[in-house]
Amino acid sequence: MNNRYKFTSITMFDMFSAQIDCKALTITKNRSLIIFSVFTLVSFLFLLSSFSTSATAQDNLNQNKTIVTLADFSLPDLFDKVKGSVVQITVTSKDVLASGLGSGFVYDNIGHIITNNHVVTAGGNTNNVSSGNVSVTFLNGKIYQAKVVGTDPFSDIAVLQLQKINNESLVPLKFGNSSNLRIGNHVVAIGNPFGLSGSMTEGIISGLGRLIPASSQTPEFPDLNPNQQIVPIPQSSFSIPEIIQTDAAINPGNSGGPLLDLRGEVVGMNTAIFSTTGVYSGIGFAVPSNTIKKIVPALIAQHSYKHPWIGISGTDLTPEIVSALKLNQTTGFLVIDVTPASPAAKAGLRGGDREMDINGRKIKLGGDIITAVDSQKVSKIDDILVYLEEHKNVNDTVNISVLRDAKPQDIKLTLGERPTSSQNQPLWIGISGTDVTPEIASALKLNQSKGILVVGVVADSPADKAGIKGGYIIRDINGTKIELGGDVIIGADNQTMENLSQLTNYLSENKKVGDKVTLDVLRDGQPKEITVTLASKPSSPVQ
Repeated sequence: MNNRYKFTSITMFDMFSAQIDCKALTITKNRSLIIFSVFTLVSFLFLLSSFSTSATAQDNLNQNKTIVTLADFSLPDLFDKVKGSVVQITVTSKDVLASGLGSGFVYDNIGHIITNNHVVTAGGNTNNVSSGNVSVTFLNGKIYQAKVVGTDPFSDIAVLQLQKINNESLVPLKFGNSSNLRIGNHVVAIGNPFGLSGSMTEGIISGLGRLIPASSQTPEFPDLNPNQQIVPIPQSSFSIPEIIQTDAAINPGNSGGPLLDLRGEVVGMNTAIFSTTGVYSGIGFAVPSNTIKKIVPALIAQHSYKHPWIGISGTDLTPEIVSALKLNQTTGFLVIDVTPASPAAKAGLRGGDREMDINGRKIKLGGDIITAVDSQKVSKIDDILVYLEEHKNVNDTVNISVLRDAKPQDIKLTLGERPTSSQNQPLWIGISGTDVTPEIASALKLNQSKGILVVGVVADSPADKAGIKGGYIIRDINGTKIELGGDVIIGADNQTMENLSQLTNYLSENKKVGDKVTLDVLRDGQPKEITVTLASKPSSPVQ
């Protein structure tokens, strides 16, 4: 019992003694006094009992808290518990740029190891990786050859299979629930920074729900100068949602290692850092455990994971965009472009059709504004990504609520499979052009205002090699300078092409890199067929 309780009890006993020893009182007063004193004593005993009960309850609560705390390991005990399950992964190749080093951890008893996709995709290509040049080293010095059984560049997860483990006793790490994480929770990162095996750092959860570019960087080299490290280099326009941010020190070589809570459970996998030097600067990122638990079984069974895909690009609404569009809606996602032949294109979603300068940046306006998916409010692109990743699969149907010309509209859309970079290579002919308008048709003395006028041809492009001609006569058409005299494309493979969009869609849906397409053109008013071999679009900004 604390001093406050003791002080109160002494005060009440002194009052009781002074009252029953007073002999000047009458019998009636004495009786009244005795009754009052008894009542006071009973009240005191009741209060004392309440204090005792409250103190006991508080003690029990403290004991329960102690039990919860005891479930957490001290840092040395935690390391001892998990050190045999964290490994170093080495990828070797005759090409030094296709070699790398990272970390990983044991997933199950039959030899599956989890790591980052970018650790094992030598030179960015899993075809360069074989069981002969991937080795897994445990802290006790044992080394095993491994093969890559599945990769997912969109979540930066890969699964390896140890070879010839000969009934080795493996200890898988237990997974925690990353959705229960809170900012401020203590975590530790274990891995092999700069090739220093069995290293542990500790910190806290600094942020939740971050978004980082998918696929990522070339493999890490612990022996390089830190200024040569670039982490990470995105290879696609897709992003990984629900990323964990931590201040636990993560450096090159840590990628693929576990991020653990103090119970020794995996809550994430260390993936990237935010740094201008390539080394730790206080901000690290980890793929959440719930994402790993969802994707890894598919990588083991099917060797890949199919992510649901809509096929749009755009930007979150800003006050400036809202003002330019004169909207009452202040949140949502503005669709700028729709990928040809994508689920969005097939469902009729619209991209922008006019450019405006917004704070010095050219943005295409006029596209649909997505405000909800399956009645789930959309404030930004993150909301769409998280909802699709957590709740939807390929071929599922979703209801997309949009504002089109400031009017609400619902669009049913069947989700497709997100294309890989190899599947999504933009086809390239190597021309710049414009749709034929009545004014252009009149200037060219054409019988129809349909087709695509070739204005320019990129040197050494497929179109150039095939002999397609661009314009050479500059004319003013409705106040716009246009080069006339070039070929007019009116068809492809005996199908009529009325505009550039139709041609683009046809090629995207029916052709791939290396295929041939026969273009029907008008040259100086005369029909002509030209066969073009399609190529992939180069990285330089050409049409």
